Amino acid sequence: MTDSHKRRHVSLSIPQATCVAALLGACSPALAQTCTDGRWVLTWNDEFDGTTLDGTKWRAEDAALIKNNELQYYTPQNVGVNGGVLTLLSEKRNIGGRAYASGLVESKDRFSQTYGRFEFRAKLPKTKGIWPALWTLPQSGVWPPEIDVMELLGHDPFTVYMTHHWGTWPSIFNESTSFTGGVDFSQAFHTFRCEWFPGRIDYYVDNTLRAHHHINIPSQDFYIIMNTAVGGDWPGNPDGTTVFPQRHQIDYVRVYRYLGPPQALDNGGFEAGNPLQSWTKSGNSSNSTQIPRSGAQGGKMFGNFTGSPNTSTMYQEVPAAPGQAWRAAVSWMNPNWDRMSGANTATMKLEWRNASGNLIGSQSISALTSSSLLDTWLQTKLQGVAPAGTIKARLLLVFSQPGNSNGAAYFDDCELGQVQNCCADFDGDGFVTGDDFDAFNDAFGLGDFTSDFDGDGFVTGDDFDAYVAAFETGC
Repeated sequence: MTDSHKRRHVSLSIPQATCVAALLGACSPALAQTCTDGRWVLTWNDEFDGTTLDGTKWRAEDAALIKNNELQYYTPQNVGVNGGVLTLLSEKRNIGGRAYASGLVESKDRFSQTYGRFEFRAKLPKTKGIWPALWTLPQSGVWPPEIDVMELLGHDPFTVYMTHHWGTWPSIFNESTSFTGGVDFSQAFHTFRCEWFPGRIDYYVDNTLRAHHHINIPSQDFYIIMNTAVGGDWPGNPDGTTVFPQRHQIDYVRVYRYLGPPQALDNGGFEAGNPLQSWTKSGNSSNSTQIPRSGAQGGKMFGNFTGSPNTSTMYQEVPAAPGQAWRAAVSWMNPNWDRMSGANTATMKLEWRNASGNLIGSQSISALTSSSLLDTWLQTKLQGVAPAGTIKARLLLVFSQPGNSNGAAYFDDCELGQVQNCCADFDGDGFVTGDDFDAFNDAFGLGDFTSDFDGDGFVTGDDFDAYVAAFETGC
């Protein structure tokens, strides 16, 4: 490798029968309970470690595509692999009846997937009329829908766009979010990814959530496209300020599938056209645009200020069955300008309901009080097993105002889903073997976020300890 950002795997093979506790001291079975948040498992990737484009994964376009009044001819001659990087070269060169040559590769008929994490690490081209994109289209060939993980207009290399499209031609609609990062995305490699679930798409730039889309999310196999257009309706055509050649460099493409609690809630981020879609509320419960954690909206609950005990609630429930393990998570904010005061409390509950709608079991956790940290998003999590008689699992948020105290509870990015995977089965093959330990150790050695086993947002020795304990217990 010529680029130091690619770290090498560090592999430690541990036979299945070996107690790995000897590596770290005594195993702590209690740590195994922290591994149920779910995780991402790599399903497809290209690190571009060879010297030619892998034809089993990609097809290089060779055509003057008629799209958006673009000016380039896509030719395989402008697609190259060297030093661990795929390069799409854009240049002023007459070819195929066009004045510009550029590169496009796609995985159609080679790889496609419904839902998951699609991640790219790329260094982008710039200047007027240059239009790089990392995006996906349906394997079916029917457009729309479309998911654009990243697009950039070359005259503004500080801003990227994240978009998805839907509709039926000619009535096409989209939801798009721009992010201006304060850096020139042409000067260094950056990561761009989307995490695509039923009912939502989360977009990240350099591992930070920058957009949350909820409207008309597609549900079919999508393949990957990487290209640089020259000219077109959106970026405009090159002019005297445009610099050629331009290079769109891709360090890697990685696709993951989520093995964990799928999102069972609808509108968990309050981004639907009706912000309270699918939620049932009472008291002073509403959506809020004041401090959303992601997207444009979140939720808010507050009291009536009457001096009497007041309660506001918001909940959503989904089908569940006895014996299923479920996990819930909600992010909360206690803003200084509307801080919780007095005896006000916000509580999160995971409830089990029977066929008559009666409560038959629950778990709860305090989310916010007057002493909660200010101006910081705090996440609460609950996990439980549905008891006999369960028909519904309910995520319930409660705001209690015992007296006439000020303050409100703000929340966003609510999650509820069934825990489906055995956490020690790291390679996802259905068995706990030494291969799982090797797979975890490889990820841990790379510092990959999939080895954040205790779910605290950091890859540390605690994650290694937690996995060792889970491996020893077998799940």
